[in-house]
Amino acid sequence: MNLDRRNFLKGAVFTGALAAGGAIAGCAPSSPSSQKETSDSSETFAQSTSGEYMNAAKAAQKWEFEVPPEPITDVAETIQADVVVVGAGTSGLVTAYSALQEGLNVIVVSASSKPISRGGSNNAIYSKEMEKRGIPRQDPFIMVKEMAQQGNNLDTRKWYRYYHNSEEAMNWMIDIMEGAGYRTGIEINSGMVDDSLFYQPLAAHGWYNEENQSIGMTQPFVVNTLAEKIEAEGGKIYYKNIGRQLVRGTDNASGRVSAIICEREDGSYAKYEAAKAVVLATGDFSASRDMMAKYCPQAAYCIDDDAYDEVDYDKEFVLGGLYPGDGQKMGLWVGAAWQKSYPNAPMGASLNAGAEGAQPGPYQNFWGLMVNREGQRFMDEYCSCIMGGRVQTLQPGGESIALWDSNYCDQSPWYLGQGGLGIIQSSTPDEVRATWEKMVENGAYVKADTIEELCEKLELPTEETKATIDRYNQMCDAKEDTDFFKRPENLLPIKTAPFYGNKASGIPAFFTVLGGLRTDDMMRVCDEDDNPIEGLYNVGTMIGDFYSGYYTFQMEGINYGACCLTFGYLTGKFIASNE
Repeated sequence: MNLDRRNFLKGAVFTGALAAGGAIAGCAPSSPSSQKETSDSSETFAQSTSGEYMNAAKAAQKWEFEVPPEPITDVAETIQADVVVVGAGTSGLVTAYSALQEGLNVIVVSASSKPISRGGSNNAIYSKEMEKRGIPRQDPFIMVKEMAQQGNNLDTRKWYRYYHNSEEAMNWMIDIMEGAGYRTGIEINSGMVDDSLFYQPLAAHGWYNEENQSIGMTQPFVVNTLAEKIEAEGGKIYYKNIGRQLVRGTDNASGRVSAIICEREDGSYAKYEAAKAVVLATGDFSASRDMMAKYCPQAAYCIDDDAYDEVDYDKEFVLGGLYPGDGQKMGLWVGAAWQKSYPNAPMGASLNAGAEGAQPGPYQNFWGLMVNREGQRFMDEYCSCIMGGRVQTLQPGGESIALWDSNYCDQSPWYLGQGGLGIIQSSTPDEVRATWEKMVENGAYVKADTIEELCEKLELPTEETKATIDRYNQMCDAKEDTDFFKRPENLLPIKTAPFYGNKASGIPAFFTVLGGLRTDDMMRVCDEDDNPIEGLYNVGTMIGDFYSGYYTFQMEGINYGACCLTFGYLTGKFIASNE
């Protein structure tokens, strides 16, 4: 089976300690004795490994990353344009090309050595491709559910702006990609019925060609196409330019943002002046230990140490930490405020227990029987992977164990993935069982002829687990779950040997962290009084207050579809008509 985004995320979820709110791993504000005074008399906290908890007082203090460095004055070259976009990912390139089409002179500067992308699902409320396939427009209620699952602790204006403009933006992108020789596909994304709380409408777009039809991973086609079109139509892209400082007014604290100073590969500095706007599209801040500790402490422990030690700006679909928050820091240094929603939302996955290979849906929890290490059932297994994982990691020891029998694949809807045309690639029960056997061979699963043997191999208490299985089977036979109220059609008994199981535990995998600078619904970066800072915008992953707490996958591809595509497209047009 190809390890693409969809297969990787099977049964996966980012949770964990996310809901639990444990101690901050890595760093926290230091004790008062370690504070130092800055030129503006602000209290600054140095990096600490004290393991202290965050509290309101500490959260209000400045950390070292919030203190502006000395202005860079030794600029070797100054380059001018109408718009300077910082970052060559999807959001930055979309914004740049949109502004270019409006007749503006556009420059893109990027710390990377190439266009950057991650994943490939692009949500849209509706599109010409959905119309062609007979897929209905997404009901606004799906968006209401998405916001509700995040506690409505977010800027709803942005969501409704997305709802009303995504069709136009997506059709624009379809025209670009099909004009470049690619075909548009819609991802098959869920085995859930449409009245389920966690149902995902068909709305995630991707592009493919004859060589690569895995539309969930074809975002490189998008960014490469946009980069080529920008340069072919008069725009400029300067790679290996790391943004170091913004220039605002005469004191970097008031007035208009007019430029960004970048460090080039040879160590020299270049100033890129923008007559109309500087647009930040620099991605996340997960490779900053202190920023994670302050703004996303629930996920700080998920970051690999090497992500903190050495930043690779060419990282794409990797786990464990990405970028150091360059754009967010530069914004803070010129007076931008942080988003209001706290904490910032992580996107990621904890490799969940459950049957590998064929799956009822890439973002769904395992539909069999889940128990904790005490042999107790603890949830309705028929739910999204995000919600399922959050429950699982709250179990004793953060462990969850999946149990199923050899007939499980005869009872559930199974498929291995999809092609570019959105056609389900079904697998037979025998193919599914063959996949399980491979997992047994490599030690990921256990297999047993009796429940007693299964419990021994999984280190489960035998009597408690047998009692749980017996009760579960009785409810399956009766087609009524009186414990956790799982849908009758998803009650799948465990009766036929051989029996299988696997265990999930450990540190959740991590994709990215979402949000950052305070942003109004026009993508203008704002100060503490919610006033837009003239000339400064941000788009993409770093948009503030679009998410709260966690990324749900409820509207598949919403980050690309909304924050990167729709808002990037609209921002280019807005700058052209308003700056």
